[in-house]
Amino acid sequence: MSVPVLAALAIPIAYLVVTTVALLRHPGILPPFLQRLSSPKALAWNTMVGITIALGSLRWALHR
Repeated sequence: MSVPVLAALAIPIAYLVVTTVALLRHPGILPPFLQRLSSPKALAWNTMVGITIALGSLRWALHR
């Protein structure tokens, strides 16, 4: 594996671990930006992010 691929995998994994630990230390208290993302108004944003990730994954899989 090349360095960019490792960085592309390591950065989101590190972010996931750090934020999971932070949220486990303070249960029930979400930062304001996470509260906004979990509101019904954020449905369109969350849907578009999911579609973008899915299409990027599909493009990657078909390119290989």
